[in-house]
Amino acid sequence: MKKRYFLLTFCLVAFFACRKIPDTSQLSVSFVVQTSKDPNANFSNYKTYYISDTIALKTTDPTDTLWTDADAKQLVDAVKSNMSARGYTMVTSPHSTPDLGLGLTAIKDLNVGVVYPGWWYGYWGGCYWGYCGYPPYYPWYGGGVVYSIPTGTIILDMIDLKNASANTKLTEIWGSVMSGGLGNTADDISLGVEAIDQAFTQSPYVQTH
Repeated sequence: MKKRYFLLTFCLVAFFACRKIPDTSQLSVSFVVQTSKDPNANFSNYKTYYISDTIALKTTDPTDTLWTDADAKQLVDAVKSNMSARGYTMVTSPHSTPDLGLGLTAIKDLNVGVVYPGWWYGYWGGCYWGYCGYPPYYPWYGGGVVYSIPTGTIILDMIDLKNASANTKLTEIWGSVMSGGLGNTADDISLGVEAIDQAFTQSPYVQTH
């Protein structure tokens, strides 16, 4: 389950590969924040969401799968705060049929290369947010790429759960890749919070009305 969730986030990262690569000279002091969305998504159609208090974690240590300390909570709380400010209501359990599922992934001390598409085709056969057997769907897909995820990256995914049963698919309707700052400075967590805030700031369409 954890492995499959992490693979899902990689697909989101691939969506940004066709964009101009940002200047990385300042990654030691701040994040570069990129966002993308499903052009057909109407965010006012969603009212509730769920997000775990833990963050999926990928490092050079293969046993690292979850980030659960107070620092992780600050990043999760930043997402909750922004979602509340946009009018969304959090439910306490993914089994409470939320409209949206949100998830955070952190990549620390590791550079990851991704080839897309092809590697995930036929892979999906498990469950995500309680929806089993649904293949992932990425509205932004535009061709095969190779993408490198910089170390210190935070990834935020937003999944449409409201329409999953009708569409028999899990659709990524919005997401952000925040690259470069995590673990590089003593203020990396506060910078991560700022990056999450910036992701929402540059996505004014993410709101209930």
